[in-house]
Parts: sequence; structure tokens; C-alpha cells
Amino acid sequence: MMWKLLDQNNRNQYKLLITNFASLSEAFAQKSGGDDTIIAPIINSKFQEASFKKSFNATIEDIGNSSYDASIKLSDGSKYIIGIKSFGVKSGFQKIAQFKKDSQQDEWGAIIERIKQRHQNGTSRQDISDYLELAKKIAILRNKRILSSKSQLQGFDFDSQVEAVYHVLMPSGAIKKNKQSDEPYVLVGETSYNSIDINHLRIIGPTKSNMLQNFQFTDSKHLYQYNSADSQLLMSFKGHNGTGTSNEEIGVEKWPITYIKDPFKLFANLNSETTEINDNHVNQSVTFMIKIERRSGFNAWYGSPKTKLDKNSLRYQKIVNLATSDKKLSSNWIDKFNKVAFDDFPTDKEKEKRERLRAEVIKELSVDSELFELTTTVLWRNYKTPYEVYIPIPNSKKFHMENPDFFIKNGGLLNHQKLISTKENRTFMLEFLPSEEKMEMFINQDNGKALQSLSSQFIFGKWVLKNIFQLKDRELLTSDTLDDLGINAITFTKYDDNRPISMKFTHVDLENPPEDLWE
Repeated sequence: MMWKLLDQNNRNQYKLLITNFASLSEAFAQKSGGDDTIIAPIINSKFQEASFKKSFNATIEDIGNSSYDASIKLSDGSKYIIGIKSFGVKSGFQKIAQFKKDSQQDEWGAIIERIKQRHQNGTSRQDISDYLELAKKIAILRNKRILSSKSQLQGFDFDSQVEAVYHVLMPSGAIKKNKQSDEPYVLVGETSYNSIDINHLRIIGPTKSNMLQNFQFTDSKHLYQYNSADSQLLMSFKGHNGTGTSNEEIGVEKWPITYIKDPFKLFANLNSETTEINDNHVNQSVTFMIKIERRSGFNAWYGSPKTKLDKNSLRYQKIVNLATSDKKLSSNWIDKFNKVAFDDFPTDKEKEKRERLRAEVIKELSVDSELFELTTTVLWRNYKTPYEVYIPIPNSKKFHMENPDFFIKNGGLLNHQKLISTKENRTFMLEFLPSEEKMEMFINQDNGKALQSLSSQFIFGKWVLKNIFQLKDRELLTSDTLDDLGINAITFTKYDDNRPISMKFTHVDLENPPEDLWE
């Protein structure tokens, strides 16, 4: 249990912040419960997150579809990702994820319509099968997001363990004053934060016979509910597997709340002159939207080799000799190989034609043959280790002109398209959040459009592609993948206390963009 492992002094500070805020509940209550009623304590979710961050030195995330709200590393080296929730102690199912765009793209509604059209109240064998199909789709997406979140905290050490928990604050309800033994309280709760066990899914059924679009399912670890109208996944916190009778069953600590008699007097006497204190030492930040390119950026590995094959080379002659002696190959294999290797493909449409032809050429070869090894080496940039990536800077020329010192002093200076500073003077340390892993990066390419790792490019690329974006080897990153994970941007932050620049993956709501969004 994470709560018991947290430092007692830090827990006391957190308790003090939360209970002091809750003691002001009467100032925030929209309705009075009457003279005979003690109102329920109020927990503000943003204040809860800020208090958690301050008390436990946690990293708070605010990513649209992120599967977690905070991450923390304890003194013993253990790492946790945390879902922070607050709801009444008597409350029911709680929202834990939303899949609006995914449900529309994958036509989840069509599955619900099939169930409705059967008029079997969601109980027939076909209905259960359709519900199970939809539950699996939900589980796959949910698990991708959780694994990506864990990988961001895990860092480059793929074998390190990251645990996940829900941390919950549950205020008591309103109390009748004639119940002398009762008093307001906040119950601290904790329960496991598991990936959904797809192999043990079981459909409970629709929530109501006339609400077939909403259904419940379990994986024996937790009880879930999917609401189709807003594509929300909810979870029961009653007991550690959702089958309990009360949220109190996950309680780990209970905090009595004493209300301040006149909270308005307290506010009236606060000093109106405030001094802004920059306690996070942030000097400047910028958020880049992730631009998807088919052969560059995070898909740089998919491009053509940097050096074109020479027809007079011994390597080419060896490929021809091996292909000629291989009787299993089609008669035009060498012609197709030559086309891929030597023809020009100037437009994007023609480049995609080359890629399809390249796939045809490779498909004919035995993967353990020498010809396969030679062919993939000369036709791909990186076939065996498809992890060559760089972080693209959108509208990079303008960015460096306006911010030549953002990453390192004079690092972004340009002479037309060319970077002026030496590679050494374009190199800087970057810290990846929340893992706090550090790696040397440098500004590179025309207009300084790329941030590349200095000496561990494949380590960085493998971590990003396989662990953060959850891609298979040689699978292109697409906007659909980013939508699935709830990631569409990267934030870089500079500090004034000698810390390295930090980077974290995030999500930007373009209808309400952050102030530091670069366009």
C-alpha cells in the first residue's frame, strides 16, 4: 500500500492542508442545509492535486486522456503513478476515462445499435457477445494509456517496476445536528489501479432494460460501467474489486473536520496585498504540437538510407548474385529491387509507391537469409533497429529567430537555413518528466528543426516508440495512435535554479490552448 509508505511528516502536511481547506466549507456551500443540518465537507480537486504535489514532491499531470493524475518516487526508489479522485463517501460509479473520439472513429455506436435492434433487453447470447466485443475495445485502449503512462515514469530502464494506485479523498455527507455522535470527516482511500484483464472479462449486462447503451462488466479486479452517450468508462470504488457494499471499505485513514465559525471573517482579514512568489523556479516554457510526418520526426526510421546504393559496388553485385541463384524469387525481383534502390520518387505519392514496392521486395525473402540482411540494409534507413527518431520543432526557423537561447545560449542561431554554432555548442541536457531521466540532446538539421539525442539515439527512440507510443517494430506513428493515448503535444520548461530543461508529453485542447503553445 502506497499510503503507508509515504513519509509521515509529509502525510501530516497533506492532512493539514486538506482539513484546513475543508474547515472553510461553509463559505463555499451553495446551499444551506438549514439550522438543523451540518453541511458536507468540500474538497476542491485542483487544491487536492496542488496539495498532493506540495506535500509529496509529486509530479502532477494534466493530460486530456491521461490515465493518471500524478507520479511519485519514494525514498526507497519505488515509483507510483496515481489516479487522484475525490467523491462523496456514499457516491456510486466514478468516471476514470473517456473515449469519445475513439468511439466515433471505430463506430462503437454500431455495436450498441445491433443490441437495441434485437429487442432482447441486452440479455441474449448475441447481445452478450456484442457487449464483450465492445468491452475488449475499451480494455485495449485503456491498457495502452496505462502502459504509456507507466513508461513515462519508468524511463529508459525498461525493467524497473512502476506500481499504480488510486488515491481518493471521500468527504462525509450532510449530518443532522440531533445526531450528536456524528461529525464531518474526510476518509482517505486507496485501491489498486490495474490494467483491465482482457482474458477474464465478464459481462454483467445493461444498467437498465431501457438503457441498453450503458452496460457493466468486470475482470474480477474491478467493476466497470460504460456509458455510450458520452463514451465514458466508470469504475466502482466499493471494495477493492467493486463488489463491496461501501466506498468506506477502501479507507486507510479518517480525518475529522471542524468548521471555522465565521469563515467570511477570516477572508475579510486576509492581507489584500499579495506578493507573487515563484516557488517552482519556472523561467520559460513552450508547448509544441506533435507534427506527424511519414518519414521524419518520430517516423525518421522509415525513410530511405542516407547513402544511396552504388551499382558498381561489391555490395550491389553480391545482392544480384544471391538473387540470381535464388530460384524461389519471382523473375522480376531484381527489376523491382533496382527500381526501389535507384529510381527517383520526388512526390509524396510516389514515395508511398516506393514503400509499397519495397515491402513487396522484402516479402519474398527468407528472413534468416543473407540476401534479406543485405536488402533491408540498403533499402531502409534502419530495418533491424527501427528506432532512429528526432523531436520535431514546428515552424523551427521562426522559433529559433525569436528564441535563439531557449535550449542553450546561441544554440538556435541561423544563417539562412544553417545552424551557426558548433555541435558542441548546440548540445544541452534534457530531463524527461516524470521519470527524471536525463540525456544529452542537440539541435540539428536545416532550420534547427530537430532535437536529437547525442549518443543514445536508439535508446531514446526505442523508449519513445515502443513504450510511450506503444508501437510495434516498424509501425508508423499516426494521429490515431496519439488520439488513443491522449497525447498530442510536448512541453519544454526552463528553470532559473540551474536545473536542466525538462520535457513531458502532454495533451492540448485546441479550443482552450495553453498560453505557451507555439504555432
